[in-house]
Amino acid sequence: MRALLVDDETAFAELLAERLRARGIAVRTAYDAESALALLDAGEDFDVAVLDVCLPGASGIDLLRRMKARLPLVEALMLTGSSDVRNAVEGMRHGAFNYLLKPADIDDLVRELRAAHERKLRQEENARMIEAGKLASIGRLAEGVAHEINNPVNIMTNAAGWIEDLLDEPDLASSPHAAEMRRSVVRIKAQSRRVREITRKLLFFGKGLDPRPGPVRVADLLGEALRLLADRAADLGVAVRLDVPPEVPLLVAPPVELRQVFVHVAENALDAVEYAQPPVTERELAVTVRVERPLAGVDRTAGAIGTTEGAGAAPPFGDAAAPAPGGELCIAFHDTGHGIASDVLPHVFEPFFSTRPVGRGMGLGLSVAVGVVTALGGFIDIDSQPGDTTVTLRLPLPEAPAEAPAPACQG
Repeated sequence: MRALLVDDETAFAELLAERLRARGIAVRTAYDAESALALLDAGEDFDVAVLDVCLPGASGIDLLRRMKARLPLVEALMLTGSSDVRNAVEGMRHGAFNYLLKPADIDDLVRELRAAHERKLRQEENARMIEAGKLASIGRLAEGVAHEINNPVNIMTNAAGWIEDLLDEPDLASSPHAAEMRRSVVRIKAQSRRVREITRKLLFFGKGLDPRPGPVRVADLLGEALRLLADRAADLGVAVRLDVPPEVPLLVAPPVELRQVFVHVAENALDAVEYAQPPVTERELAVTVRVERPLAGVDRTAGAIGTTEGAGAAPPFGDAAAPAPGGELCIAFHDTGHGIASDVLPHVFEPFFSTRPVGRGMGLGLSVAVGVVTALGGFIDIDSQPGDTTVTLRLPLPEAPAEAPAPACQG
């Protein structure tokens, strides 16, 4: 829990902050409304604010209103040293969770802080569930739009090909405008391919592609997933590197679902870089692939969650105990973001769990990823510390080599 304590009595605020820190609560202090708002302007985020009603300049009530305008889901507790609690009650009308009289008992304050934090978590989960419903509707709309666009684009592509064929006829080939017409046909076909790529992304977003399993080239799916995120990575200044050995065997998996897993894991790596506090200077996302063959007497559960000291521990995410007779394909996503805190690590694959601000993700991506990976008989291994996190997908390889997929139809 991250708390902001705002009180103009410096000695009181510092002592109270230390007592709260001793009880496991991260606390920042401010001594007036302007300095508190300056922390928000600097990008700091808080779960609960403890506000003195009487502050120099803007009052605690004014500060609460301005905080709620910037962080609508932040909870607040009002502190008042006056026997007249009307101002504190006024704060509750503006969204404060509760109020306490000074000097507040530390156990009472901690109990109220935790209750306020729980209410904030419930509100965030409700907001994400609403977003999930909206996203499902957008997905259906995207799929419908993609199908509607594909039909006329296919006609345009075929018509351009027909014009190209006609230009090979002797009477048209000798025309002084033949060269310009051929250049126009090339442009039409290039733009048609561009539109088809856009509709392919819409279909991917709407889950409108074939979900059946088949032999897949992991390098191709990783390349497609990273291309979908290329613009965002460039905007964040993140260097993206993909390293896939040429001899990697084929997997048998649903290509759409597996590509979606790659997108979700890569997106979370970019989030870790974007929201790192303090901001990281070395921004990198490296994706590497390796094959691990089965070794007799090796326990696969050892290190299923490879956490470093201080990063915490959690049970294996997926079927870590099942043997993989054909070996494993290990796909590692390494980022230089803020890392995963020990208290967060056990929850990262829970549905609707997210450390991002509401509106910047629903907390479903990694939940979907672990579901797909587990269904394929694999598991996910996490090794994290600040500035160095690696999420490794371990997928079982078939005992017999899979046959290469047929080339995709380009018509």
